[in-house]
Amino acid sequence: MRRQQMDPRRCQLPRSQRDLNSFLWTIRRDPPAYLFGTIHVPYTRVWDFVPENSKAAFQASSSVYFELDLTNPSTISGLANCQLLPRGENLQDVLPRDLYHRLKRHLDYVRLMLPHWMTPDQRGKGLYADYLFNAIAGNWERKRPVWVMLMVNSLTETDVRSRGVPVLDLHLAQEAERMKKGTGAVEKVEEQCHPLNGLNFSQVRGI
Repeated sequence: MRRQQMDPRRCQLPRSQRDLNSFLWTIRRDPPAYLFGTIHVPYTRVWDFVPENSKAAFQASSSVYFELDLTNPSTISGLANCQLLPRGENLQDVLPRDLYHRLKRHLDYVRLMLPHWMTPDQRGKGLYADYLFNAIAGNWERKRPVWVMLMVNSLTETDVRSRGVPVLDLHLAQEAERMKKGTGAVEKVEEQCHPLNGLNFSQVRGI
């Protein structure tokens, strides 16, 4: 985050709050800049624990740069495309037979349980279990093993009930746009995707 000029007293906090590990680093320049470590979880899970000095730095910043530009449709499209196996391969072609069938049985179980995991608020917004399953796990048979592993890790009751709530990065990006701040990204999709796609099967299993 790059900060515009402001009264330093605005960032002064009670000592107990300042002493928290806020994952906020200050780059001493004029005006100062900040580095803030985020986490890829629904922002409502962590927002109350983000110290006020981090929130004040965000509010005061004139420009905010993120890992990726998650508000850009081309970023989302690029992430989806980079997860696919090459040359029209299917997951069944690259996974051991028993592991593939265990995975398929698990996803069948998740599809069965989704209606029971969804919240009344999600239903009130018009979400259907099949739509939600396809949003999370759609086209899974065409994805590389590492992305399927990450997908499976997010198919828990707790994560499903949080669907529709932006992760912290996206929440901050949306707030930055709403507040008319300058925004940008420090990585390209391929810079994030290619290292994961370069993992072999034994490395994926070890993650």
